[in-house]
Parts: sequence; structure tokens; C-alpha cells
Amino acid sequence: MDSALPPRRRGTNLTIDPTLVAEGKTAGLNLSKIAEDAIRLALRSKQQEQWLKENAEAIEAYNRRIEEHGVFSDGLRRF
Repeated sequence: MDSALPPRRRGTNLTIDPTLVAEGKTAGLNLSKIAEDAIRLALRSKQQEQWLKENAEAIEAYNRRIEEHGVFSDGLRRF
């Protein structure tokens, strides 16, 4: 599969407030695109949350190390 090609779309059913659908269509909004973007954003947020949870111990250890020992450039900075 060529990664330069856009992914195929798949029809699906969503339950959405009919007033929002009507107003969105009246406004000329691409509701499929908006839903897709919102799902992509929610997934990214969930993945970031999961990554932080999985790496919390390492992040805390790194922060403790920096607090205790500083960073290599502490003596070189002029600001």
C-alpha cells in the first residue's frame, strides 16, 4: 500500500443530536471531516495520557536527577 495515498473512508453509524446535524449541514460544514478530526484529537490525547502514565516513574527519576545534579550546561550558561 502506498503511504502517499489517502486512507479509504468507511461508512459508519453515529448517534448525533439531530439539531446539530441540521445546523451543521445548513452552515455547510463537512460533518464527517469534523467527526474524524475530533476522534483523531481524542485519540491523540488518550495516547499522550497513556504514555505519561506508562513513563511516570522514569520522568520522576529524571526530574529528581536534574534537581540533585543539574544539567551538564549549568556552568556554561551566561543567562
